[in-house]
Amino acid sequence: MRLRHVLGLTVATASAALGLPGPATAAPAATATTLHVNELSRDCADQGAGAGTVARPFCTVSAAAAVVEPGQAVRVWPGDYPEEVRITRSGTPEQPITFLGGPVDTAPFHNAPAVRGPADRSSFVLTGVHDVTIRGFRTFAPRGVQVLGSTRVVIDQNWYDRSGYQQSLHIGEGSDHVTVSRNSFNHGYGLVVDGAAHHVLVTGNDFSRTSTTGVTATGVADLAVTNNTFALTCFGSVLLDGDSPRAVVKNNIAVDGNAKSGQADRPYCSPFGDDQAQITVSAAAAPTASVDYNVVHAKSGSQPYKWAGTRYASPAAFAAATGQGTHDLDLDIEYSAMTPDRPFNRLTPAAAGAIDSADPTAPGVGTDLFGQPALDHPDVANTGTGTRDRGAHELGGMVGETRLEITGEGVTTPKGPVPFTVVAQLGFDNSWNLGPGAYLVDFGDGSEPVRTTDATVRHTYTSTGFHPVTATAVDAAGGRAAAAISTIQANPDFPLLASFNAKNAGWPYTYEFELSGMSPYALVDGTIDFGDGNTAVVHSDTDRVTHSYAAAGTYTVTFTARDEARQRAVSRELQVTETPSLAVLKPGERVQVLATGYSSLLNSGAHYGYGVWAPFTSVPADGRPFPENAVTSTAVGSTDDGVVHNVVAAAGRIHITDRSMADGSWSRWGEVTAGYAAGPLPGAPQQVAVAAMGRKLHVLALVGGRVYQATGDWNSGTWSGWGDVTSASGLHGAARITAARNGNSLHVVALGTDGRVYDAEGNYDRGAWSSGDVTSALGLPSGGPVTQLSAASIGSTLHVVATAGGRLHQASGDYAAGRWSGWGDVTAATGDRGSVERVSAVAIGNRLHLYTVVGGFLYSATGDYDRGAWSEWASVSAAVGAPTLGELAVTAS
Repeated sequence: MRLRHVLGLTVATASAALGLPGPATAAPAATATTLHVNELSRDCADQGAGAGTVARPFCTVSAAAAVVEPGQAVRVWPGDYPEEVRITRSGTPEQPITFLGGPVDTAPFHNAPAVRGPADRSSFVLTGVHDVTIRGFRTFAPRGVQVLGSTRVVIDQNWYDRSGYQQSLHIGEGSDHVTVSRNSFNHGYGLVVDGAAHHVLVTGNDFSRTSTTGVTATGVADLAVTNNTFALTCFGSVLLDGDSPRAVVKNNIAVDGNAKSGQADRPYCSPFGDDQAQITVSAAAAPTASVDYNVVHAKSGSQPYKWAGTRYASPAAFAAATGQGTHDLDLDIEYSAMTPDRPFNRLTPAAAGAIDSADPTAPGVGTDLFGQPALDHPDVANTGTGTRDRGAHELGGMVGETRLEITGEGVTTPKGPVPFTVVAQLGFDNSWNLGPGAYLVDFGDGSEPVRTTDATVRHTYTSTGFHPVTATAVDAAGGRAAAAISTIQANPDFPLLASFNAKNAGWPYTYEFELSGMSPYALVDGTIDFGDGNTAVVHSDTDRVTHSYAAAGTYTVTFTARDEARQRAVSRELQVTETPSLAVLKPGERVQVLATGYSSLLNSGAHYGYGVWAPFTSVPADGRPFPENAVTSTAVGSTDDGVVHNVVAAAGRIHITDRSMADGSWSRWGEVTAGYAAGPLPGAPQQVAVAAMGRKLHVLALVGGRVYQATGDWNSGTWSGWGDVTSASGLHGAARITAARNGNSLHVVALGTDGRVYDAEGNYDRGAWSSGDVTSALGLPSGGPVTQLSAASIGSTLHVVATAGGRLHQASGDYAAGRWSGWGDVTAATGDRGSVERVSAVAIGNRLHLYTVVGGFLYSATGDYDRGAWSEWASVSAAVGAPTLGELAVTAS
């Protein structure tokens, strides 16, 4: 069908080639070139040699707009362009300038680039230009799109998304012969035409939920508003104001409210006044206006028409009074469901009155919003003079999207090295039982879209990148299926790369393997051989696997990566060893440390069989009721079940958390002084000490110079109450205490308030306590008063370590022989590291290990009683990078 010119408006012709309509304006000349814009390209550049090519596209649309020539097209690839594009260059009627975003001849807005004008600016501004087309963009800008003082401009297939100051598109300042076709004004503002503009065609657009009137024209001559859909606009659909002669308003659907789909309420609108109507024509415009073939339905409280100041409540009343709208209909049209990616008001077969009932002589661009021509519905009788539907959408038999399945040639995934050939399998579903007409496939690499009747299409990519493929099916009547989209990844050619790294995963002999594979093809499942007889499948989306070895040793690990075309194996020897953090948990000669740091509570450990120290880490806070900086004393002891009990005095109470040496796990914090455990003490504890005997833990608390003792029995899971050791043993007032086990006796070594050293023994064989004055037998160490104490037993001998004058001294009480040895100067044997602040003694086998804090740093020395010699001090802090320490407690575990 050939469309005729009406009212001097420029109207495009339709192309019958393969059933696919052509663009709304004349195509560029055959010799025209295309300038490319792709802000996602790593090689984009706005100037320099080769700028604007596919290989070296412009980064901004503005850069292309500054150099584009007549007959050229600016192809803008999908992306986000935060700029105001000012178009000041013009084409000619024979060679227009085209700015092309989303693919032409497909359902609009798929893969459309977004141009986001900055604050108080526009997306596009066309000033004083001619023969320019803007097609296929999403626009986001406070001032929308501006067409000012321009002629022969086409604004086609764009999406105005929630932007504008009361307008998404403005045509003014005397612009003429402007076509606004097949656009979506969705949840934003409408179109404003003013400023003595003339010869403006508004056709095939979807105005949905606009916060203003859909089309507002003031003082505009020769305006045609045809085949648009207005749905739920806030202040009516069309407003012709002022002196706007020779206006044509035909074939539109203007529906306010849709009770069937629950869309009648519009919270985004201001109150709808009684003087507003769906179609309003001023008194000055009415004498020469033509209104007909529309579907008009007004919400309760408003009117369908307002003509020369008079409102009319129905098409019949309007026609009777004015002679206009003789073919208008009042239908509450129900549209198909709107989805985020297709928020358009599609007709459904239920809207029979709007189908095949439009006036085909009304000016337009020959296709609907989606590029469909007029389609003759087989089940609806024609009531117009042709087969065109009213509104922006032509109802066809196509169902759903075009079917599109793309594979690489020889591989199943559309990913491979250039030159890379892909195979597209196409298809569609049609409720009218119409056969195929054609397919249009845009392969997204700058090549011309392929029009074909073949359902299998091959294409070879020669440029690298991610290429969006858009396919649209057209049936024998010209009806279109919704566009289908896929993405091709064309890569540089390089060999399949594979590598892996291994690191200890934090548990004995367990390693985490970080895997890496890279290929121009898609990766598929590979394998990893751990070298110990075990293998695992590595899925293509897996970048790490974990494996536990049975023992330390050297293993050859092989990782085999595969892509869809080949495979590659890499091997490496792995030394499976103990890490310090894991080694200190393994059975053997090991100790555990509980210490305070700067506002923190810390744990570490050593394994003398492996010769390693674990780094200091924070004690877990699970269930801890006190701040870490509230700890005033620490103590630690190990029961025979392989559990290390960490005890602290903090905030006037005593708390405990346990660590299993079997797996390194920690328990929640509990309170020893709680009523369900040992119960409260008579006052705030100044110091705590512990000693383990079997599966019992004896906790000693120093309160007001007196010593109290409670026992946690891990066999029965109960605690005893607090016993008064001072009363039972006759121990003098104590200033500091330490505790140690000797056989079946519990020894509490105390520094008295009188400066003397005492030993209280709780003999569990005899069931009695006794005490003795060590100072009476040995005197005091030389160098000054005693300030710190610690004790540990080797066999039947209790070793007491004391600080005096900043030096360490040691005395031994052999309870089998019934005698004490005198004080020995340990510092003289180990070397002087400085004034000792804290000391803790631990016995392992026939060795006595001493740990001291000097200047906040931790040191260790060992007295080997088999060799009869002491080692020099070694800096633990230097070995493991320990923080500054305060309180210190150590136990053999």
